[in-house]
Amino acid sequence: MGGGSGPLTTLDPHGRTSRAAELGSLLAAWAAVALLTAAYVSWLRVTNPTIVALSLLLVVLIVAAVSTLWVAVATSVLAFVCFNFFFLPPVGTFTIADPENLVALFSLLAVSIIASHLSAQARRRARDAMVLAIEREHLLEERRDAEMVRRSGELQSALLASLSHDLKTPLTAVTVAASNLRASWLTEDQRREQIDIVLAELAHLNRLFQNLVEMARIETKAVAAEREWVQPAEIVDAAAGQVAHALREHKMNRDLAAEGTLVRLDPRLTSAALAHVLENAAQYSPPGSTIDVTVEVSATEMRITVRDRGVGIAPCDLEKVFDRSYRGAAAGQHKFGTGMGLAITRGLVVAQGGRVWAESPREGGALFTIAVPAETRTAAILEEETA
Repeated sequence: MGGGSGPLTTLDPHGRTSRAAELGSLLAAWAAVALLTAAYVSWLRVTNPTIVALSLLLVVLIVAAVSTLWVAVATSVLAFVCFNFFFLPPVGTFTIADPENLVALFSLLAVSIIASHLSAQARRRARDAMVLAIEREHLLEERRDAEMVRRSGELQSALLASLSHDLKTPLTAVTVAASNLRASWLTEDQRREQIDIVLAELAHLNRLFQNLVEMARIETKAVAAEREWVQPAEIVDAAAGQVAHALREHKMNRDLAAEGTLVRLDPRLTSAALAHVLENAAQYSPPGSTIDVTVEVSATEMRITVRDRGVGIAPCDLEKVFDRSYRGAAAGQHKFGTGMGLAITRGLVVAQGGRVWAESPREGGALFTIAVPAETRTAAILEEETA
């Protein structure tokens, strides 16, 4: 009887019904038929054969919908016996006096068996469809995994090729320039030019190793925000200083928040994220062009937008520019860059609970926006609070 309180059937991992569950279903179904018969005979005093037949048929149909074929057939037989013995005259015997009652009795049994068979077929088809759907999902997952492995391999190959190129180019330049410095025929201006080449290429190398370290920290989730009160201008100055070598051929136009405004965030992570955006803007903008930096502060966040005068971003690249080692169609024109910069920007911003996105304005160029959650105060108010 306890089987009536839960599911009438239980499927094993292969979609089959266990024999114990079928037996529990049968006992629960027979108990339902017996209880319904007892209620009509002893309590409700229902003697109308039509009402009784429909009620028993409803029980059988429910059993057929949730259990197996043989359980439903066995329930139909019991309903057949109870209907004959308790409700068809002469009551209390298995004799059937009226031929119409005989037709009704066998109709009940036939309808019950047909309904049970149809329900079993429907459940089998549904189970087969479910198994097929699961198999298809597993196949799709395997294909996705295989595609991810393939893309990861291609990405690693591209990254290694890019790193080898980016290491080889500045090292070659440093080697040649250092060799030239040993020449006695160099003029003072030529010597300074060679020294500038060495310093610039060493800056490239230093930036490359910084990128590798930052990417490793991001991927191992070793980046933690340490918030403090700073002025937005300090963040912009720090970022520009980190990539001064990339900005030396560009003008930077700044539109900063009102003087005296302070924000509470991690200045180290934010300035590093901004530095990569500035470096990217410099790489993809023509020499002598202007890079606009705008800082807006609200009660809950600080937004920094960087606008360059380059070729812009293709619509198909807007969602991909922050992927690791992804470089757009214009990347081939630039000798330096592994495509890690904007991916690092996203990692540093996300570590603070912020977000970053790219746009391609109609006027041309590219527009990058960094939004970092931040508290805002004026310097005067902060001094009063800390006094």
